[in-house]
Amino acid sequence: MAQPIDRQYWVNVHTEGAPWTLRINDLKVLTNTSTKQYSMSYPISTNLKEGLNTVSLIFAPLKEDETGFLKDPDTGEYLQGPREDFWVDVSIEAIDTRTQAKERIETLQLRYDMETGELVDYPATPVNRNGERTHQTEHLRTRGEFQVNSPDRLVIGNGRSLDAERVDMDFRVLDPIPDFHWADEATPLKDTPQLRHELRQAYQRLHRLYERGDSEAILREGKAVWDRAGLLMAGGKNAREYIASLPFASQTVGLRQEPDGPRLESLRLADDPADDTLEFMGNGRLVRILPSPLVWSYPDQSDKDTVPVVFYRTAAGEWRIATVAA
Repeated sequence: MAQPIDRQYWVNVHTEGAPWTLRINDLKVLTNTSTKQYSMSYPISTNLKEGLNTVSLIFAPLKEDETGFLKDPDTGEYLQGPREDFWVDVSIEAIDTRTQAKERIETLQLRYDMETGELVDYPATPVNRNGERTHQTEHLRTRGEFQVNSPDRLVIGNGRSLDAERVDMDFRVLDPIPDFHWADEATPLKDTPQLRHELRQAYQRLHRLYERGDSEAILREGKAVWDRAGLLMAGGKNAREYIASLPFASQTVGLRQEPDGPRLESLRLADDPADDTLEFMGNGRLVRILPSPLVWSYPDQSDKDTVPVVFYRTAAGEWRIATVAA
């Protein structure tokens, strides 16, 4: 059985000039829909595995003026191209849970060369003005070489989709983090009417479990996900212990009841499966519907929460939970 590690891992993201999604091992971590400067740190231990990992930025360099984003007058599509104000600075950080000591490597530090229109290294970003970079620490390694893997699609939380660019960089984690539970089970997926039908059935089945308040069945469905999260984020808690420690999750699973707690809404699906917006992850082996059809609301409040669950399909045709993404 895997043992808890003494570090938790975080990603630090600073960008400007484009809406984007950040992925680790092709699992969504963060999304930003604005072109304004943005900074965020976010835990990524559950997105990692021992050995080779990949950090990816999928972004849409939309052209704009004082009136807003520009569109092609003939097609209505948003115009895109190199932007002088676009830059990105992404670093990966390991924090010792006992001493709080930090180690960090710089990964994607990029901007456009406006003469060539190409993406280039940009070590002296606005948040790293001296341009110093670290590519190797005790538990993290990278060669610092990025790969442009365009084109791609940028799918944001409301289901909207845009043409996009993609850039990736590999790095290594030396901690003994177990691989994803779906790594050997998930099969390649293709967007077909049959897949859309089956994916809807997976959401409907999970919604019925929540509707019945079947805590044990829900725990079984997500056990592998929550066991891994408890191992990497909570010092070795099992699935039940980990979920019980999270107020929203413990209420939706039914481990805790609060008078003003969340209430399950009807499953939110489009009238026609062809109208569902699908987002694929895990190098084409994971999929979900956006926006998430699983929605909770609160009594006398406008606040709503979702469970952004991501599914995979086994070789036997079973649909299972792979992760809960951002």
